[in-house]
Order: sequence, then C-alpha cells, then structure tokens
Amino acid sequence: MGSKTNVRAAGIRDVKAAGPVFIANHASVMPGPLDHFESYLWRHDRDTVRIDHPLDSYEGNSSVLRRNGKPVRAWKRHDRGPLGLFWDFAHTITTALRTKASVAIGANNFDTYSLLTARRLRLAHKPRIIYYAIDYSEDRFRNPVMNWIYMRVERSALRRADLVVSNTRRAESRRVDLGLDQRKSVIVPNGVLLARPEFAPKPIHKDRFIFVGSVTREHGLYELLAAIKPLIGSLTIIGRGDDSERVLNLCEQQQIPYVVHSQWPHDAVLEYLRDFEGFGLAPYNRYSKWTYYCSPMKVSEYISLGVPVITSSVPEIAETIKAESLGIVYERGDLEEIRAALDDFDATDFHVRAQKFYAAFNSDTLFERVGL
Repeated sequence: MGSKTNVRAAGIRDVKAAGPVFIANHASVMPGPLDHFESYLWRHDRDTVRIDHPLDSYEGNSSVLRRNGKPVRAWKRHDRGPLGLFWDFAHTITTALRTKASVAIGANNFDTYSLLTARRLRLAHKPRIIYYAIDYSEDRFRNPVMNWIYMRVERSALRRADLVVSNTRRAESRRVDLGLDQRKSVIVPNGVLLARPEFAPKPIHKDRFIFVGSVTREHGLYELLAAIKPLIGSLTIIGRGDDSERVLNLCEQQQIPYVVHSQWPHDAVLEYLRDFEGFGLAPYNRYSKWTYYCSPMKVSEYISLGVPVITSSVPEIAETIKAESLGIVYERGDLEEIRAALDDFDATDFHVRAQKFYAAFNSDTLFERVGL
C-alpha cells in the first residue's frame, strides 16, 4: 500500500493551509469519488477551487469553475475534436497558476499532466501534486496512436506526481509496472458516506432484486436478468443508459415484474436502498478490461445500506464479499449457480456484517490515507 512516511511527506498532512486545494477533473454528471473527497476537504476546513471539463461530449456542455462547490464561471463548449483537449489543457494551466494552491489534485493522467506543467511554469510557489487516479483501463482508445499518447502521459504523471492514489491493489500493481514508485503510492477504494448510518435488522427476500447505476451493455444487466428470470419476483431499476430499451424489452417479453426510476437524486437512492429488502445486482462482465481494475461505488452503497450484493468474480471487491459473506459472487452467472447460491446464503444478522463493512469502507476513513 505504500510507506506511511512517504504518504505523509508527499500528501497534504504537512502542507500549511496557505492556499486552497485546486482540483482539475474531466467530470461526468454522477457524483464520484472525487466529489466525496472534495466534501471531505470542506469538512476539514480546506477551501477548494475546482475546474471541471465535460467528460464524454463537449457539444451542449460547459466547462465549469467552482469555489467551494459554487459555480463562479462557465464556458460553453463545442465539439471541435482534438482542439478541445488543447483548450482544456490551456485553461487548466491558467487557472492553476492563478489559484496559488498549496495542493493540486488531478483526477486523471491528463489533468495531472496539466497541473505538473503549471507547476513547472511557476517560479515561486509550487504546490504538492496528487494524481488521484480513480480508474485504470487497458487500451482505453480504439486508436493505437491515442493509446500510445495516453500511456506516455500516464507514465509521466506517475513519475512526477508527489502522491498517486489508486482505488484497487490491481491498479496500483499495474502502475508500479509502468514506473510508479510504490513509496509514494496509496490505495483508497471507492467508499460510501451515509448521512444517517443505521444498521437495523430487516428481512432479506431472495426473490427481490434491485439494480442501481448506468444500464449499459458493459455492465451486463441484460445477460444476468436473462439467466435468472425464473428467480425474479420483483425487479427495481434505478438509472438508465444505452442498454435500457433492450433490458426493458426483455422484462416485457419474459414477464419479469419490474419498476423503473430513470432519474433520482443520489440521496433519494440511498434512502430507498436503506428500506429495500432484497439483493443488489452488480453484474460486471468479463470482456471489458476496465472491470478488472474497477472499484464500484454502488457495491459499497448496497452493502452499507443492508442490501447483500450479487456480483461477478471480476472486480477486486468480490474477494471481500466472498470472505465476509456480504452477498453472492458468481463465476458463470447461470440459473443453476445463482439459484444454489441464493439457497445457501444466510442473511441472518446481515446488518451486523454491513456495519463492519461500513466501518472499513466509509469514505472518511479511507480518505485519511491521503494524509490530511
């Protein structure tokens, strides 16, 4: 996990609060680990300045500059191909230089590279730079030239950042292979923070299922539902995505009783899960390379709210789920395997196991590793 001594030296712990923490990110609309970390900074009396650029598409979206979470400026964006990345690079550097931060955080290798460039341009005040590497994926682009550029940027960010945060042991190991000095590395899994941590007993019905998140082909919900449809007494889906129509057509054709909530605030989802009396579905497929390195937030949310999870053996957290009896981990994902696992699963006092899990995986406990 990296030396504690080096984490303290390279992180935020010994940096005087001479300026705000600057954060650069290419953001999606859903709250992510970096949003939770920023909230953690505020609750520990640190101001933040943050610039977010659109993640998937520039057209119709904006880059937004925020101070302590409040927007102070926005730039409308248009899809102009690679020129958009040059725009992001220039504006991140300019904003970083003006911020005079004591700590700067990049949420990916591109934003971290921008911050490292800004630090090199600065003649006096030089911030500590943290590469908060939320995800890792092999062959991120179909274009081999883009992948070559991506890996060059990754290696540079790993070597030059003062601290590198990975969310799984697997991701850290791969980054060490790419040149990361493990002495400046720390692992911070994607955790969960509950406004009301309550761990009361509740019944767990083995024919009730819920899926929360993006309904995409990569997440594999369609295949899992098709396999276990005889087991489903009721299905709740909170979320939508490019595979929603296919999944809902399957439910209609196979007469799977379901209800869909396309857009709910995150807090409302958590409250719903608190009262849900069944199993949470987290089907991560075997052919998407990112799933091997992922640290799924929704799995932590399911368990912490008393919902045992059904997941494939692909993500690293499956090891914890299996060892602590926090749900079902499947290999094949067929009807016979999951029916047998459900029959064998003992939900007695699951809330006690959930409380133990939350003590280890709540985000405040995890963020302490960064050295604030």
